[in-house]
Amino acid sequence: MPKSKHRKNQKKKAKARTERLNAQKRAFNKRMEEEFKKYVEEMKQQRLDIEEINPPQKESNNG
Repeated sequence: MPKSKHRKNQKKKAKARTERLNAQKRAFNKRMEEEFKKYVEEMKQQRLDIEEINPPQKESNNG
């Protein structure tokens, strides 16, 4: 029965490896998503700061 035991061990190791890799992917994706949200929030804040300094002016064609 050593072949059967060997197969079971291989399956167990493969499943553990896959689970570990998937956990790493999930953690990486979560971190990237949080960084992206932070970046978007910073860009919004910069845009608001710029608009406060130079409010958008409507162009008039009274020419």
